[in-house]
Amino acid sequence: MPKKFKPPYPLVWVEWVDSCEPANNAEVEEHEIPSPQKLIQVGHLVKTTDDAISVAGCFKPESKSYDYVITIPRFAVSKIRNLKT
Repeated sequence: MPKKFKPPYPLVWVEWVDSCEPANNAEVEEHEIPSPQKLIQVGHLVKTTDDAISVAGCFKPESKSYDYVITIPRFAVSKIRNLKT
């Protein structure tokens, strides 16, 4: 039986808001102006500061490195949930 992997950082589900722009962003009429978008990010919570959190979507055990890292300002975060591993 393979050894059970324990992630080095907690897994989290983060709900946050981000800016948004129309795909065609020239000569935008008022009714085409988008609202900010709600996003859901799931991954390893690899860094936290007073101002932001960083979430990685992929962990590479052999090199102990991460892929798909995004840093989200705390003021944009509406919810963070810990996920069980």
